[in-house]
Amino acid sequence: MQNISQIRAANALKHAKKFAGQKGGDVVKGYPMLILTNGLLAVGAMSLERNDKGVLKQQGAHDILTAIADHLQTPGIAITKAKEARPLIDELVAPAADAALLRRATAEALAFLSYLKRFAT
Repeated sequence: MQNISQIRAANALKHAKKFAGQKGGDVVKGYPMLILTNGLLAVGAMSLERNDKGVLKQQGAHDILTAIADHLQTPGIAITKAKEARPLIDELVAPAADAALLRRATAEALAFLSYLKRFAT
């Protein structure tokens, strides 16, 4: 059985390939500070934002949020059930979601991003 650090590292390695070519992983570096400053929901909203043509404004941010969603639903973490970006935000704002769920998801997202940030560079 893997410990939580092994799960985080394995998930980060799985997703790091997507970001390695995007300015050497720079797209991932600022994301944790955005979460700390604005909160996971606000950063999620920014990551889902689309232009007038329906195209994502920040594809890299959307990809990071999707990686976070995938990590949070992984067995051994199992904070949420969503595997994609939009369903993650929907789950975190659902009437059944409480502040404790959001705090746990935010803390785990930050812990996961510390690994992803390093593996993507």
